[in-house]
Amino acid sequence: MAAASNKPGAVHYFLIAFVMISVVLGIVSYMNHREYSDQSAKFAEKEAEVSKLNRLVKNSDDQIQVLKKLVGRQFDLVEDPTNPQNANTVKSAALKDMADFGKELAGSNYAETLQRLREALDAALVDRDSKAAQVAALQKDLETERNRLNAQLDTANKAKTKSESDKRDVISTQDERLTAKQEELNKLKADNNGLIAELAQEREGRERDNKAKSQEITNLENRIEFLRDKLNEIEKVTFEVPDGLIQRVDNASKSVWINLGEADFLKPRMTFSVYAKESQGVGRGAEDVKGRIEVTRIIGPHMAEARITEEDLFRPMVARDLIYTPLWSPGLVEKISFVGLVDLDGDGKSDWEEMKQILAVHGAEADNYVDDNGNRFPETGKITVHTKFLVLGYIPEPDQVVGDDDKQKVTEINKHRTEMTKEARVNGVRSIKLNDFLAFLGVKLNRRVFRPGQERPFNLKAGANSTAVNEPLGDRSANGNVSGAFGTQRKSAPQMSSDGHTSKLFTGGK
Repeated sequence: MAAASNKPGAVHYFLIAFVMISVVLGIVSYMNHREYSDQSAKFAEKEAEVSKLNRLVKNSDDQIQVLKKLVGRQFDLVEDPTNPQNANTVKSAALKDMADFGKELAGSNYAETLQRLREALDAALVDRDSKAAQVAALQKDLETERNRLNAQLDTANKAKTKSESDKRDVISTQDERLTAKQEELNKLKADNNGLIAELAQEREGRERDNKAKSQEITNLENRIEFLRDKLNEIEKVTFEVPDGLIQRVDNASKSVWINLGEADFLKPRMTFSVYAKESQGVGRGAEDVKGRIEVTRIIGPHMAEARITEEDLFRPMVARDLIYTPLWSPGLVEKISFVGLVDLDGDGKSDWEEMKQILAVHGAEADNYVDDNGNRFPETGKITVHTKFLVLGYIPEPDQVVGDDDKQKVTEINKHRTEMTKEARVNGVRSIKLNDFLAFLGVKLNRRVFRPGQERPFNLKAGANSTAVNEPLGDRSANGNVSGAFGTQRKSAPQMSSDGHTSKLFTGGK
């Protein structure tokens, strides 16, 4: 019986299970408490970071408010990335203030704009002081001249007083002496009148000299401008840079691919002139242009397809050739001034509306132009440093037109041309002829069409063999000879015959 009492019973098992459960529960409680403590520490750390960030945000907002008060434009938004044209932002208002008050002196920021305005004000003050010094010098000269004339008048008055005194002294005794004194007085008056006449003649002479000097200065300026144009024609210095280049050419489809696209704000229908890749520069002269292209399709950010509208057969377009147009710059609106007849098809009539469409396609605009009636638009407009070119169209001389009204119009156009050319020279704006401008632009001129009743003759008389200008027309009958471009030989090269093979363009060969 004693041995049976030492065996573990249900109570022992229950105690063992209770102890094990208690240990497990203790461990679980400890782990939960530890995890709760770790999470609480992390939460406190995050709250500290959020509080620090809130202080930084408040500090930044306070600084922004201070800047808004300093700028004077307290809008809610500093900048609207979703709508850059939003006028109710501090940035847009600041840019508008710089443009309105700084005008052509406006810079990229307030500091630069204020510095330019200060420099312009200092220059105006210096000019004012210089003008004041000139006025003071002229007043001094005038005072000197007045004193000289007053001294002459005093001398004459003293002589007259002396003569009258002498006359009163001898009037009772000798009438002859009175006559002599009277003659002396008349002589003094004549001398005085002579001095006045001499002064008037001196003034007229100075005015003539001033006019002669002004005319001489004008002639010298015209001569300098003439020599400058001749020098430019010889040197052909240009500061224009290519807008892009041709990446690939497909002569079969008359298509090219250029390295400009949507990211460059390129638009379809834009035209470019093409230059050889080894060219010395673009925009130098029309003779450098080897062809023209027109954009037909935008392919990617920096790629577009264009068609060849004109090409020199002896200088075909190749990859790496340069392209250029004077009307387009990515993100900018180029400004062009025009004076004279804008004739795009050679019919002697203005094609101004078509030129405006060309400008609109390229994103450019005319800041100054003169219409066919001799009116300048805008009336108070001036050529500035922001003008890229002054385009000179055809302007006849007044003696080449019939009718007083037309002569007056031509006179006004010539007057505006002189003014605009001077404005362009002062502001460093290049003046170019219309034909050169169209060549740089890459625009293919329309074919001239005969219009019944048109009095203006054609430049060339088709079908006539002549060796001089205005020579009488000869026999117009054909001589049976075919152009060398289509004959059996071209440039001393033998005519090529087919070898029976198909072009690799159509067979898939490489």
